[in-house]
Amino acid sequence: MKKYIITTESGSDLSKEIIDRYNIQVIPMHVTMGDQTLPDGSFDVQKAFDYFETTGNLPKTSGSSPQDNTEGFKQVFAEHPDATIIHIGYSAVTTVSFNAAKLAAQDFKHVYLVDSKHVSIGAAAIVKATAQFIEENPDTSPEAIIAFVEDVRERTHMVFLPKTLQYLKAGGRVSSLAFHGANLLKIQPSIVLENGYLVPEKKYRGSFDNCLKKMVNHFFQSYNINPDTVLIVSPPGVEDSQKEVISGLLKENGVQKTRWMQAGAVISSHGGPGAIGITGIEKTAG
Repeated sequence: MKKYIITTESGSDLSKEIIDRYNIQVIPMHVTMGDQTLPDGSFDVQKAFDYFETTGNLPKTSGSSPQDNTEGFKQVFAEHPDATIIHIGYSAVTTVSFNAAKLAAQDFKHVYLVDSKHVSIGAAAIVKATAQFIEENPDTSPEAIIAFVEDVRERTHMVFLPKTLQYLKAGGRVSSLAFHGANLLKIQPSIVLENGYLVPEKKYRGSFDNCLKKMVNHFFQSYNINPDTVLIVSPPGVEDSQKEVISGLLKENGVQKTRWMQAGAVISSHGGPGAIGITGIEKTAG
């Protein structure tokens, strides 16, 4: 029986429950605030928000380095010498992380890499599904696992609704004109993954809570989602009443258990406080 270990970046926002359940090795990405660069996951996300509010400067996010990946791979093989690593990378078009992992993997045998083409909980959903696939098929080949990821990533969908557009504006993803127009008209654009990039999608009008309801309902109307794959992500700033609304909407769409993930500083530095995201994997045909 082969021993597979999945590695991925911290930007996948995996919960401790999933990490521990499937023995996943998390490789840190990084966040720079002023002259201080910290590993993602090593500090409270609120610190990134406080930095932006105090300085007006957006925290700068960066991917894992070759050294980060080398250390992660070494740790896996030190604990499991006969293991095969399946590295499911953060969207390669958004960060240097995947190329860094490729460079590091050259110094090791039995390391296989695949681009998730997703970020945050989109990547988390793919990692979780792959871990379940391996658990159910322990004697499978690395090639079959890679093929599984390549299939499931195309059926994985993620959308999030920012509560404020200030962070997207500061990061250049929303123009000043669109920012002021959205505030004036109470328009909330949702953000989706398209070819690995975060891009604005459907625009909703009204209060944030009403837009949130519309986003969740539109998500389930648009895709034939397997309810067991649904994950929700949020940084600090989400109200308990909003969580209750989300849980109710998910139940209406067949999701019996709401699985909340804590957004890390990487995605939070782009989405801002109070943003809420949802991901899920489409059912296969037949």
